[in-house]
Amino acid sequence: MNTEARAEADAPLRRDVRLLGAVLGKVLVEQEGDELLEAEERIRLRSRDARATGDVDAVRDAVRMLPPGDQASVLRAFGLYFQLVNIAEQHHRLRRRRQYAAEDQQAPRESLADAFERLRDVPADEIRARVSRLSLELVLTAHPTEATRRTYLLAHLHVAELLAALDTAASTQEEEHIESELGEQITILWQTDEVRHGRPRLTDEIRHGLWFFEHSLPDAAERLLAEYRARLPDAPSPLSFGTWIGGDMDGNPAAGAETIREALDRARELALGRYRSDVRELAVALAMHRSLVEVSPELDESIARDERELPDYAGTIGRRSELEPYRRKLSFIWWRLGNNGYERPAELLADLDVLARSLTAHRGARIAAGRLAALRRRVEIFGFHVAKLDVRLHANELRESAARTREALAAASDVRRRHGPEALDTVIVSGTTSAADVLTVLDLSDEPLSVVPLFETISDLGRAPAVVRELLGDPRFSQRVEDRERRLEVMVGYSDSGKDGGFLAAQWAIYRAQEELVEVAREAEVELTIFHGRGGSPGRGGGPTHAAILAQPAGHPPGRLKLTEQGETISFKYGLPGLAHRNLEAALAGTLLAAFPEVFAHPPTEEERAALDELAQLAEARYRAFVHEEPLFVDFFRAFTPVDELALLEIGSRPSRRPESTDFLGSLRAIPWVFAWTQNRTILPAWFGCGAALGSLVDAGEADALRRLYARLPFFRSLVDTIEMTLAKSSLEIAAQYVELVPARLEPERLYAEIASEHERTVDAVLETLETRTLLERQPVLRRSIQLRNPYVDPMNAIQVELLRRFRGGDNEARLPLMRSIAGIAAALRNTG
Repeated sequence: MNTEARAEADAPLRRDVRLLGAVLGKVLVEQEGDELLEAEERIRLRSRDARATGDVDAVRDAVRMLPPGDQASVLRAFGLYFQLVNIAEQHHRLRRRRQYAAEDQQAPRESLADAFERLRDVPADEIRARVSRLSLELVLTAHPTEATRRTYLLAHLHVAELLAALDTAASTQEEEHIESELGEQITILWQTDEVRHGRPRLTDEIRHGLWFFEHSLPDAAERLLAEYRARLPDAPSPLSFGTWIGGDMDGNPAAGAETIREALDRARELALGRYRSDVRELAVALAMHRSLVEVSPELDESIARDERELPDYAGTIGRRSELEPYRRKLSFIWWRLGNNGYERPAELLADLDVLARSLTAHRGARIAAGRLAALRRRVEIFGFHVAKLDVRLHANELRESAARTREALAAASDVRRRHGPEALDTVIVSGTTSAADVLTVLDLSDEPLSVVPLFETISDLGRAPAVVRELLGDPRFSQRVEDRERRLEVMVGYSDSGKDGGFLAAQWAIYRAQEELVEVAREAEVELTIFHGRGGSPGRGGGPTHAAILAQPAGHPPGRLKLTEQGETISFKYGLPGLAHRNLEAALAGTLLAAFPEVFAHPPTEEERAALDELAQLAEARYRAFVHEEPLFVDFFRAFTPVDELALLEIGSRPSRRPESTDFLGSLRAIPWVFAWTQNRTILPAWFGCGAALGSLVDAGEADALRRLYARLPFFRSLVDTIEMTLAKSSLEIAAQYVELVPARLEPERLYAEIASEHERTVDAVLETLETRTLLERQPVLRRSIQLRNPYVDPMNAIQVELLRRFRGGDNEARLPLMRSIAGIAAALRNTG
């Protein structure tokens, strides 16, 4: 697309951003006076000019001239602006996708249509055979990286709806009404504190996770399954959901038996309430009369059974719906849903199928294929449990066999009887280093649960194939696998492996571990599902899902995946219904293509494998030398980033450090590790060490070797693209301002110079690999988005530096504005941990 066409396509986005900015300006004047708007505009313009001239110190000087109270207000204004811009950009993505469809252009990238087009040469019988085993499970986790409150999420949803209404506004009067409503929502946001004033309880996190299953995921997932089956009629649903919220006990003393029960009880209440509402709507609509259409004897028998089993309710509704049999049957279904009349989803599905068969047999096939079929698909995907709850326990806790662990496993047995085995069937053992860690679960519980080892460090990933082979040789574990139709699940952790050895080394270690695990599964003749514990940020394995799926080695069988969705990634990808559909479709399309590795997978040759081994070793050595072996590093890190102050934000029920160690870096979780580096714009975990590795080939005049790897290997292409995106989002000019917070005894200039040197070397190596002159040269939309954000986010960092100085100097008045700076920068960068 040329520049002129791009400008025309993005005109609606510019309109929305201008409108939101103008309405925000009016609200700021109404709420705080002209002075705040003038200060905000003055600093924004100074920041824009500073980006052009390179004089970033000018922004810092302008911020320091503001009184502390004004700094806090300007900070909030910039933060709210970013929230609104994020919504406008999300809405525009959906708008452009609809335009592509309306213009009948080629299938959008990462869509199901695109995936099936790419499979056009595969015989239909082969496609049907492969998709019969296709499986994609997306798991929401309770990791504390979601800095956006539920109150804000609901307001964001309203703003998005108003922007959609603006696209179809038929008159100036209607546009003015929408602008007035936007003003109302923005005023609500301004008067609502963006930070929590108390650590959320696990109950709050459970409710937060269910918010997405209430507002966006049920309709998006159902619609996606309908589109999938339009091409593959009668194919089993490949899509399901899981959650750790309430069951993740690793390092969270608040999680346990009670939260396991609460999570599934709340989920069941939500599911049944939604189905009951859907059934009521159907009962209102399906008023077909016996005088006009016949019904099947099966339906009449079903209604008679309901009348026998529910005589009181049958008496309540009387005979008024006898001549409208579909409405009568739906009335009984509605009652059962509200009164525990169905023990399992299969019973509800059976009743819905009775209705569908009768309709189809009596000229009502269109009706059966409409909202009734949509309800059936929804029940098929979400059941009565909404999302399967996994229990996660650390190996250390299992070795201790504490009462808390035994009670949690007993609760798992209880909820399986109450909600069905599909509601909870997995125990994940984090920190797995040996087969004994996993087998301990079998010692503590006879419940037929899938026990899943989680390999988290680079060394543990290296041992994973041997550990799994030993597990499959154990009679009890082997019997568990046999009882589950010879299906085995193994989890690989991106977060701790990245913190352990750096991004490049961790990614390659995970790739190698998967290849070897596939061989173990093939030898044992079991079906393997790899559970990818990816974080939201690139430093923890995050990034575009579709590309990441296709970058993995072929599975056994191919096309079986389980992925975590964490923190702010959840609200960014699934907060709006349209985006939820878009992101679910991308993940499913990637999984579908992954089921055909002979078409799309390109495993490394032995020569390429040796080259990647060497690159990983160089990257890990450079990373470990700085992060783990530099004696001043930990104290420098704690002064240079707001890692200690992150705890003030209270965005999760789980502590940011594991309690069992006095080693600060060793006990620090990967999430705050990445979050802290993101706040000061360094984003070090996602690229440090890559310059030493990739640069070694560039320095040796072998850049062509990197280009060949990039051209041929999806793994390496995804790796380099992610590094490029992270480097473009980083800003060492801004990070340099944080150096003044580091005491001289920690040699800040020397350590920062190491960071800057490695950053420069990484940028140069990436540009050489891609044969481009600037980062994101091939992605002008993303590059432009970052450029437009910088004049707003740079002042937020300058204010944060001042707030950190004050807070660390004992000024408690800086505490609340500092918390807001952390939340604001997270929103601005659309990334935390």
